[in-house]
Parts: sequence; structure tokens; C-alpha cells
Amino acid sequence: GSSHQRPVLNFRRNIAAHYSPGLFNLKSDGLIHKGFRHQSQKHFVPRNKVTVIRAVAIPVEPAPVESVEYRKQLAERYGFEQIGEPLPDNVTLKDVITSLPKKVFEIDDVKAWKTVLISATSYALGLLMISKAPWYLLPLAWAWTGTAVTGFFVIGHDCAHKSFSTNKLVEDIVGTLAFLPLIYPYEPWRFKHDKHHAKTNMLKEDTAWQPVWKDEFESKPLLRKAIIYGYGPFRCWMSIAHWLVCHFNLKTFRPNEIKRVKISLACVFAFMAIGWPLIIYKTGIMGWIKFWLMPWLGYHFWVISLVS
Repeated sequence: GSSHQRPVLNFRRNIAAHYSPGLFNLKSDGLIHKGFRHQSQKHFVPRNKVTVIRAVAIPVEPAPVESVEYRKQLAERYGFEQIGEPLPDNVTLKDVITSLPKKVFEIDDVKAWKTVLISATSYALGLLMISKAPWYLLPLAWAWTGTAVTGFFVIGHDCAHKSFSTNKLVEDIVGTLAFLPLIYPYEPWRFKHDKHHAKTNMLKEDTAWQPVWKDEFESKPLLRKAIIYGYGPFRCWMSIAHWLVCHFNLKTFRPNEIKRVKISLACVFAFMAIGWPLIIYKTGIMGWIKFWLMPWLGYHFWVISLVS
């Protein structure tokens, strides 16, 4: 992600006793310090005397996450320019949703199917361009076709968000079909994408945003060289690694998700088992590269460009 992204300080609500004074039952072997360390580790002060302490009053003190200086230190450690203030306690997700105009929640079936028609027509035209273009115009044809199949991804994305159609079965079918030319299993992607939105910009939680920390980058020469000379030049296609790692391993999904994941994987493997040999049979290996691989790489270029 960009250095301008801000991690969500999601551990604030887990701090013991919040930020107000009060009485807290403690064990005799330690006093819980007010505050926290990174990753919410607790501090304990060992006591030598065996004295039973029923409670202790904690004075009011500024919340660490509310402190401008503390956020500045976090930003420096993570390599960000700044970290914003946490949302006030009295602002809820419902408040944000109700502040939006009702029009943004309306599903327009005509508009949705129009996008399918535009993407499918553009894709067909792209395949025609590839079949007719001389070699020196092929990059232009690939760019067009890669952009067209990116439209398929957008359609599947809207189906996964349940914003494509009022009929949810139709959404699942259209989403699955739209993702097939991309070799993307629809349900695994949907489950991972839901988690991404539930944990957006949360360090170690967001499935689509796991930045390398600034101190790691500066203190590890091999990692730094790998990022500069490896990740840098190939960044436009790093979504391929994300596609491979995150969507085909059944162990990364919850038990109630496995059935739908398996169905999606079966659809993808069936497409590969039927579609790829058919392309190769009709056009040869070079035809597979021209008609499928190059547009697919173009799609990944657009996806990583859009989300970076």
C-alpha cells in the first residue's frame, strides 16, 4: 500500500479500564500498569511481599492513542507521514451509513447488466483485434483486451458486495462466471475481500494490506535489495502472488465456508481443464499466450494499479 495509508488503531478499545479512573481487582503478584505496549502487551510490576490487594484507584491520564506525540512516534516507526486521530466513541458505523444519501444503496438492474454488455462486447472486440492485428499492433490489442477483462473483475467485485442485483443467486452465478476467465475462484475471493473490508488497514489483519515496516526495511539489507530490485520492477504483477497464496488453500478458510470454496475451485479448475486445452488445440501454445496469458497479465497490471 501507499505510504499515505493510515493503520487503524483497533487495539484502543481493548485497553483495560479504558481511560477513566476507577477500582480494579488485582492479584497479589502484580499491579496492572495503566497504558500498553505495541500489540497490546500488558506490563506487570512484580511484588515481593505477599499482600492481598483488593483494589487500586487509577488516576486520570491521557490516552496513549489520543496523544499527538505517541501517534507521531507510531508514524515514524511504521514509515507513514502521519496517523490520524481515532474516531470518537460516540460515532458508530450506523451513524456513517445513515449520513449517506439513499440513492447510493439503490440497486439498478438495468445499469448492472449494461456493464456486463459493455465488458463482454469489449472483450470480444479485443479477441478479434488480437486475431487480426499484425505483430507490431499486438501490444495495443492486449492492452485493450486486458482492460476489458478488468471489467469482468469489477462485475464480480460488485456481485461479491451484493450490489449487482436484487437476486442474490443471480449475483453468485454472474460473479462466478465473470471471474472464470481470470482464473479467480469467486467465493474464496469474496470471503477474503469481506475480511479485508472488516479489517481495513489493520496491521496483520487486513488480507490486502501488509506493509513492510520502515525499521525492517532499513535494518535488513537482503530484504531491502529484494524489494528494490525484485518487488519494484515487478510490482505491477504482484497481485499474481496474492492470487496464488490467498485463494487456493482450504486451510485458510472457516469450516462454514469450505463447501462454497470447493464449488468455486471446481469451476475454476473445470475452466482450466476445458478452456486452456481448447485454446491450445485451435491456436497452439502461442495462441494461448496471445489470447489468454497476455490479456490476463494486462488485467493484473490494472488491478495492482487501482489498489496501490
